[in-house]
Amino acid sequence: MKPESPDRLLSRDEVAYRFGLSRRWLELAAHKGEGPPMVKISRRMVRYRAADIEAWLQARRVGGEVAA
Repeated sequence: MKPESPDRLLSRDEVAYRFGLSRRWLELAAHKGEGPPMVKISRRMVRYRAADIEAWLQARRVGGEVAA
């Protein structure tokens, strides 16, 4: 199995499954202009880059350092 590309576009369902964010939360966050960056394909279709989700989550991390 090939490693997944960080540029691969993920649907809201895929983001919800992979990152533990609910589809509804993603919809509400997008409506409010909050949440992770997204690519608006059409009026009713958005996608998220895996690398953007990971960077967005990392920027919101609170707490101690990760031990090496």
